[in-house]
Amino acid sequence: MKQILTAQQMRQADQAAIDGGISGFALMRRAGRAVADAAQRVAPDTGRMVIVVGSGNNGGDGYAAATILSQMKVRVTVVALCDPAGLGGAAAEHAELAAAAGAKIRHACSAEQADVLSFWLTRAVLVIDAVFGTGMDRDLGGWLGEALDIVNASDRPVLSVDLPSGINSDTGAVMGAAIEADWTLPIAAVKWGHWLGEGRQHHGRLLAPADIGIEPEAASGSALMLDESLFRLLRPDEKLDMHKGSFGHVWVFGGSEGFSGAPRLAAMGAMAVHAGLVSIACPDDVHALIATASLEAMVHKQERAPWSHADAIIAGPGWGDGQQKMLAELLHSDRPLLLDADALNLLAGDALLQSAAGKRKALTVYTPHPGEASRMLGCTAAQVQQDRPAALRSLLETLRGWVVLKGEQTLIGSPDGSIWLCPFGSNRLATAGSGDVLGGMLAGLLAQGLPVELALAGGVALHARAGEEEGWYRAGQLPDKVAEVRRQLC
Repeated sequence: MKQILTAQQMRQADQAAIDGGISGFALMRRAGRAVADAAQRVAPDTGRMVIVVGSGNNGGDGYAAATILSQMKVRVTVVALCDPAGLGGAAAEHAELAAAAGAKIRHACSAEQADVLSFWLTRAVLVIDAVFGTGMDRDLGGWLGEALDIVNASDRPVLSVDLPSGINSDTGAVMGAAIEADWTLPIAAVKWGHWLGEGRQHHGRLLAPADIGIEPEAASGSALMLDESLFRLLRPDEKLDMHKGSFGHVWVFGGSEGFSGAPRLAAMGAMAVHAGLVSIACPDDVHALIATASLEAMVHKQERAPWSHADAIIAGPGWGDGQQKMLAELLHSDRPLLLDADALNLLAGDALLQSAAGKRKALTVYTPHPGEASRMLGCTAAQVQQDRPAALRSLLETLRGWVVLKGEQTLIGSPDGSIWLCPFGSNRLATAGSGDVLGGMLAGLLAQGLPVELALAGGVALHARAGEEEGWYRAGQLPDKVAEVRRQLC
């Protein structure tokens, strides 16, 4: 799994490499080599490459790439949005080397020189964006913002170095203006800005991070990004003497008038990952309706449900209000418990229930969407979305359990503060009931005895990958798609 770094963590890793004996000049040259190699792979032919550079290390990487491409007999023009005479350190050295290697250096340092940038863009078979990297922390205005808009309007293929210029490295926000790249080459590690906010819409195809001798592990507190190697770990045991009891018993607590479908969808999600037995415990007033509509799941009236030996419990789908007593009973049990939907809303409004949840010795998993997370944190959903990693950390502190913060690029957090990001998914999943299916899937994997980090990461990734597939339109069709994708990938 790839590590994901903040801008500060990237600086830590960079400094660790320098302290370990690699000079800043050498790191920049390695980055330039990686950019040149990537440009050669994606360029449509051997025409002119135009490298648009800024004033920092990202610009230095661009100059280093210009040197190497020129040495490879590629025609290169560097369009400098900031006067190269103002560069310092390794970036200044690489700018001198680029000119010595034969790269054309052209200045477009103000709006009055916009025609210089536009002219060279018309001659480019590939534009390399090396204006801003991880240091983008202010809104762009004036000439620099206009220059990025000119690059976007040129309709030329763009390869961005590290991040599309104008994207905030930590949040993915557009800082006034941002490059719309066709490819992005992360340097050393993936950044949060590649996936959060608007970053995903701007990076185009995200290439594998360039190895330039910086070890992402040198940064403390980095997160991990899930990849498809995870699916091999979800392969079910195929011993011949196994039976339905070998695959765990999931109990779903949920349902209320007008919301009888939610617990059924959760049950179907558990079955999609091959839970051996699934039972639904629901209030009396919807028991007949849910029981009649459920073929594979056993359905019990909540007050008399024999759930005490459950292998995993999910509580909350469609549960409604007034279930505080039942939730308190579940919180005091020793069974693995996943709290979703209305169970989270009940917690948010009841300090005693929150306290009981925080004191549980057994495994507790919380699966809020941004709205439910905002109620738990006493803020708005927009604030949660503005900085999802920070919201997740706050939830981990508040809830003291495992947290799955649902949404585009779902985040998983462990009680020790470790974080995983799921890069898969589709806006097809933005439909009523898909979250209920996910909750059931996670409970189904937990019931089978998988390690919690594998059950949660694997379930989230499998749900997201199924969501990318064609051929389903309603949440009720999603469990079958999950089962199909699991068979193919695992």
